[in-house]
Order: sequence, then C-alpha cells, then structure tokens
Amino acid sequence: MSFGKHYYEGFRQKWHDALASLADSSGIQSLLIMRSMPTHMVAVVSAGPKADTYHPGDEGPKSVNPGCHKLYCEQVVNTRSPLHVPDAGVDPEWRGNEDLVKFGLGVYLGYPIEIGGEVLGTICAMHNEQFDFDAGSPSLREQLEDLRAAIQEDLSRAA
Repeated sequence: MSFGKHYYEGFRQKWHDALASLADSSGIQSLLIMRSMPTHMVAVVSAGPKADTYHPGDEGPKSVNPGCHKLYCEQVVNTRSPLHVPDAGVDPEWRGNEDLVKFGLGVYLGYPIEIGGEVLGTICAMHNEQFDFDAGSPSLREQLEDLRAAIQEDLSRAA
C-alpha cells in the first residue's frame, strides 16, 4: 500500500468535521491526525482552539534529525502503542518536547493509526494544562479510540 504524506486526496476534508466536533464538545486544545514520514511527523488534520498551531502540511522534525527531541507522536509510531503524557513539564523524558517548548502543549494522548501491519501515523489530543481524558460518557479517550478505528477502516478501504 502506498499513501502520500496526506494519506489520500480528500482525507483531510473527510475527517476534519469529526475532529472539530470532538474538540468543541470536549474542550481539548488540539486534536490532530498525523502522518509519519522517515524524518518528520506531518499534520494532516488539525482541529480545536489551537488548530492554527498545526496547519495541514506542517512538519515536526523527528529525533533522527540532529538536535531534535523526540516527538510524542514519534514515540507512538516507534512503539506501536498508545501514549499518555499527563504533564510533560515535570516528566524528564518529555521536558524538551517541541510541543511543550514551542506551543505550551504539555498534556498528550495519542494512538497509532495502523493498517496492514504498518503504523502510518497517529490520532492525538494535546492540551495546555491537566486534562481528564476519562471524564464523561463516552470519554474523550473512548471517542479517540473509536475515531482511530474508523480512520483505520477508511484507510484500509482506500489502500
């Protein structure tokens, strides 16, 4: 399967409204769908009050680039596992993360987007202060997991 850095033509338009609605209802600062490339993570869909922080096509350098700290989403892709960082500002592993240092987004929850055994990117939420991802019914955590499943199904059909 071969997807470009924006997955497929029309992907952003298809998923933007779902992310925007979830950002509005949850109050989270930033919801993103990211694409993993060899040296960068690329923003594909961005929603929430901090949507202007990451425009579609914006790239964040991975730690394979000299002088760059590991990105939250990079960790999700590398480990093929969800990642929850409750407060990067007090976590030695994440204190130098670009999202915290440049944008003040030190709370993170992300999931890998995987099809056919390959991790293509992530769906993630970031916030500027403590955030309860398990509050509400369904919780933001559950809604992100459901969106991830729907996105994976969509990408599988497009492959």
